[in-house]
Amino acid sequence: MVPSNSSNPQQSRWLSFAGQTIEIIYDAPEAQAIIEFLYRHVPADPQIPPHVQYTLHYDAPRFEFYLADDLLYQGDNRATLAGVMLGNMGYHLADKNDGGLFFHSAGLSWKGRGVLLPGASGAGKTTLTAWLVARGFQYLSDEFIFLTPNSHVMHPFTRPLNLKLPSRPVLESVLDYETHADQILTDSHADLVPPALLGCPKPGGTPPLKLILFPIYDAQAEQLSWQEQSKAQTGLRLMQTIINARNLPQHGFSQATWLAKTVPAIKLRYNSFDQLGDQIEQYL
Repeated sequence: MVPSNSSNPQQSRWLSFAGQTIEIIYDAPEAQAIIEFLYRHVPADPQIPPHVQYTLHYDAPRFEFYLADDLLYQGDNRATLAGVMLGNMGYHLADKNDGGLFFHSAGLSWKGRGVLLPGASGAGKTTLTAWLVARGFQYLSDEFIFLTPNSHVMHPFTRPLNLKLPSRPVLESVLDYETHADQILTDSHADLVPPALLGCPKPGGTPPLKLILFPIYDAQAEQLSWQEQSKAQTGLRLMQTIINARNLPQHGFSQATWLAKTVPAIKLRYNSFDQLGDQIEQYL
């Protein structure tokens, strides 16, 4: 049975994205602070009732996080709790979705022009996203971008950037980790960094998609490789990053093909940000 904190009344927070809503019940200011840190930029749509309910309970110094009656996390590490919340709740936002393309992708905007950065975990898209935000790009998301059928409008799931610890030396020139330690959640694997610390106090937006960028960090690359992709190459790569493909007609193939035909795509291979310069800005 999910416990409750008798000294604090239960409250509710709805999170709506891509036509789906989930609900978090919480019972303490400490729990509310975690939810606010992760989801302050995620809206609630009162027209879409939640299909999944979570409970975040706090009894000092321990948190307990439940999906219905299933305990998902128990402990006092806020960063680990945040990672569990992001992973499980992200899954349930995508699991039933059949209204469009739900991409595992970062997203940015440059002067109103949207950039999609699809890729598997470990491709370096979040580190590149952080660097570009520090250069003046508008931050949309480092994890999920949703597009409805035959539309270029990017709908981002805006959250803190989930930066793996090895990216710290790369980003030290744009982010003072020591000064902002109290604003970053850190565990043994990653830092959760609010976009405001990179110079983007008001992230989000719904820009039109103008460029698809497939970034590949390669420590052995001697020089920058900037290759325009064919429509077939683009479509194939997009298909590999559609999270909700099993819910879509033809697994989303026709929708991905339409995007590949209407938006230019680049495969970018690099070994340092010094190689990039301002080429992405110039292309846009």
